[in-house]
Amino acid sequence: MILMPPNRANDQESFTTFEMFAVGEELALLNLAFLVATYAFLGGAIKYIDQVYDEDMGSITMAKILAVLSGLLMGASMIIDGGFSTAFFMAMLISLVLTKKIDNWSFLTGTMVALATFIVGALIWGAELLPIPIVIFLIAGAIDEIADSFAHRRGLGQVAEYILHYRPFSDLALVLLIVIMPFDWHYLAPYFAFTLCYLFMGGLEDGQMAESFKGILRRASQLRP
Repeated sequence: MILMPPNRANDQESFTTFEMFAVGEELALLNLAFLVATYAFLGGAIKYIDQVYDEDMGSITMAKILAVLSGLLMGASMIIDGGFSTAFFMAMLISLVLTKKIDNWSFLTGTMVALATFIVGALIWGAELLPIPIVIFLIAGAIDEIADSFAHRRGLGQVAEYILHYRPFSDLALVLLIVIMPFDWHYLAPYFAFTLCYLFMGGLEDGQMAESFKGILRRASQLRP
């Protein structure tokens, strides 16, 4: 057995603790970067698919490709991140079913792929399901979907329509969950990445929509080794 002077032993222990802290911080930043990128992609993809079928804008082929990719990313984020992403996306899928928004091939396929990815991942690595956040997001998401549909059918004025299309009830639900649940404030970043990309895609015209996602997929293919 090798004995070390007390000061050297303490220094080594402190250094090991610092290393562990640094690695933990790096992993946390990587996880946050993954969530922001994933949520941003999903926000834009979901809106793109919605406009392809509802407003005859964009490409149905592209919508089908995005549906599969979105399902895989959504399922993966629920497994990797756990409680928050599982609550957010599960509530979204349930609210879409309840409000009968899954009304085309792409949304149905994306939903099935997301659920299948989540189930397989949960069986292998386990999953975190928090009932209270799911219920709160579910209620807020359902209200947002109903409000959005109502705004499409009624002439409520530009300001009122913008507010309802923005889906503010989910924002309120997120703040509520951060206050009452052990969710960190950093979840505001992926959440608003999703929202802003959803709104951005909704403001693009037909040709701009197609080129936006073609450019994203082209750049992604160039990153492959």
